[in-house]
Amino acid sequence: MTRRVVLTVALACAFADPVRAQAPGPSPQPSAVTHTAYSKNTELFAEWRPLIVGQATRLTAHLTRTGDRFRPYAEGKVVLTLTVEGVAANASADGPERPGVFRLNVTPSKPGAGRVVIDVTAATGAEHFVIQDVPVYADVQAALAKQAPPETGLVSYAKERSWEEDFATAQVTVRFQGAARMITVPSTAIVRDGATTQLYVQRTPERFELREVKTRRTIGDAIEITSGLRDGDRIVVRGAEKMPRQ
Repeated sequence: MTRRVVLTVALACAFADPVRAQAPGPSPQPSAVTHTAYSKNTELFAEWRPLIVGQATRLTAHLTRTGDRFRPYAEGKVVLTLTVEGVAANASADGPERPGVFRLNVTPSKPGAGRVVIDVTAATGAEHFVIQDVPVYADVQAALAKQAPPETGLVSYAKERSWEEDFATAQVTVRFQGAARMITVPSTAIVRDGATTQLYVQRTPERFELREVKTRRTIGDAIEITSGLRDGDRIVVRGAEKMPRQ
């Protein structure tokens, strides 16, 4: 009798293992999307997973005080309003979860092209950011169908780490026009690797392209760039020497 019980249990386990091995894994989830905006004194770096009707979604707003050195917001209130075809959903955070990081949970109720407004109230003044044409999907499958492939070959550098360092970025501008057109960058932006000259070009405040450029001459504390940069590119101007190379 005992042998028959042992044999039955052994057979049951043998058949059960393949079933467990074939159990479906977790359903795929859309990758996070980001949006970056600047005012005169503030950088907003917002990150969230694609918005799905009826699902609570956490938007993380990284708020940075810009200037000679970038610093996280240590206080402030953030209010988010998502509007789709006149239907609004709201979220707010009375302070940062940790310096610079504000969490906002919003649940959309209608699919379509949304408008996200982020209002910041702090001791130093108010900020107002608008993000247009934010997709709100009917379901996860619709979001996955629209998901873009991730960019490769970029250098990652966390916001929290940049806040800890002597770090800043700035937008590239063209000096003069026509034949006299000139782009210059601070000498602190330059990264040298042997005979190669490179700059960190920002894709998002946490992702950077280490791009090769050509230089011509030094003008005071600036260096003229003859190729490799475009008007409007944003580059690291302080702290480049401490960033990873890959």
